[in-house]
Amino acid sequence: MTGLRDAGLLETVLVAHSVTGTGPPLLLIAGTGYAGDTWRLPELMAQLEPHRTVVTFDHRGTGATAGMPGDYSTRLFAADAARLLDELGLGPVDAIGHSMGGRILQWLLLDRPELVRRAVMAASGPGQFDASRPVTRGIPLKPAVMIAEHGFEGYIRHQIATTFFTPEFRDASPKRVEWLIRAYLDTRPSIEDYFKHVIARQQHETTARLSEIAHPCLVLVGDRDTHQGGTGSHWEQSQYLAKHLPNAPFRAIAGCAHGYFWQAPEQSASIVLEWLDAAA
Repeated sequence: MTGLRDAGLLETVLVAHSVTGTGPPLLLIAGTGYAGDTWRLPELMAQLEPHRTVVTFDHRGTGATAGMPGDYSTRLFAADAARLLDELGLGPVDAIGHSMGGRILQWLLLDRPELVRRAVMAASGPGQFDASRPVTRGIPLKPAVMIAEHGFEGYIRHQIATTFFTPEFRDASPKRVEWLIRAYLDTRPSIEDYFKHVIARQQHETTARLSEIAHPCLVLVGDRDTHQGGTGSHWEQSQYLAKHLPNAPFRAIAGCAHGYFWQAPEQSASIVLEWLDAAA
């Protein structure tokens, strides 16, 4: 932890968290601007909690964790997660990082490898890996324009509905879509903190260090997670992770986009738990 402290990454923040269930500990790391409660879809928890002690937490500036002055980074969020695990005395844990949460998880594996046994890189990526398609390192133009035109809530509703869920599921199960939208909005960051999260995601870069991650890692992605967002396509990024992490099988969930834990919670949990048990 010395390097993180010297880099100023351990400025004290009280990390709000929740611990439920029974069994070996499983840390769930949320994505850009998402608080821990967005994981707690009842159908997903019903699959995980009988088998794992489930730990969720609020990133800086989300939910009940205060925002802080200065820049955020995925490495800073990883330091917060590490300190939480130290305080709870739960490590080593299994961990799932969804979207930006997977980027945070990469830093946790690199900086505090002893805290994690096995990792699931869920619809995530390493940063810049294709020189012909550079990653925007600030706030991508399209979301900024959408927020300006439709407001933060309007943007979040559109982003979740159109990228987390397939059109067929969205039409058939509007209450599930609304559950995630509401869970996000009820724990939303301020606009300033949200943009600081976005910049942290866009500046993430571990491409050159993937070979250092020796942990067993499952790379999991929906086969319809092909939307070109601020960091490119999660499908392509996930394929890159699976190729360049030393010990990382690749698994695609058919018929799902970015939010397969919410669209197909039973199937997603089953895949994760089976892999964790097999990799033990």
